[in-house]
Amino acid sequence: MKPVLFTALALAISPLAPMAASAQDYTPDVIELSETGPFAFEPAPQLDLSGGGAVEFWIAPSWTADPGYDPPVIVNIGPQGIAYMVSVTRDRDALIFANDADEDVFVTDLADGQLHHVAINVMEDGVEVYVDGVVIGTSALRPLALPSSGLFVGGLGTEGSGAFEGAIAQLRFWKEPLYAEDIVAFRLRDVVDPVAGDHPDVDNLAAVSDFTTQELLLVDGVEDTP
Repeated sequence: MKPVLFTALALAISPLAPMAASAQDYTPDVIELSETGPFAFEPAPQLDLSGGGAVEFWIAPSWTADPGYDPPVIVNIGPQGIAYMVSVTRDRDALIFANDADEDVFVTDLADGQLHHVAINVMEDGVEVYVDGVVIGTSALRPLALPSSGLFVGGLGTEGSGAFEGAIAQLRFWKEPLYAEDIVAFRLRDVVDPVAGDHPDVDNLAAVSDFTTQELLLVDGVEDTP
């Protein structure tokens, strides 16, 4: 097992209490959001995806009536606009990947009330989007290299921006895109596992959430053990 060196990035806005939830044999750190709004982390280089990488998370949208907007899951935004944003459509039938210039829609069913794993690879020619280990679409759209004011989870907290209602769990940021087989294998496992073995790309781990302690852990480095 490789020890991972973390720096804790505390929440800029206090979240709601975590909710216990599980998906098969793996329990990601889950936080239940309500209409009280989103929370945010301070900006950090590890959260910039404009040069490539990947982001993973779990979501379980819980609204049933049309909220009148497409609720955001994560938004990296600054004074010059949105670097990247992932949202769920108001009908819970698709994901939206957007930047300040454009957006693309990826059809998938998220209306069953269960946690679903989402992984987005950011490559030189665009993004590929996975839900529960299956590719649901690709796009030439990429995150923009814009200065960030913070990473917002569950909305922006500004008037008219809307909020995500439901559960969000286990954010993971990576410095390189992930292989499809590793997305499948490790969506139900921790990235550092002393029993089953570490994620093969653990050296590229950039950040991982710990909602139980209200932190986003930024990776400072990974050490090899003798």
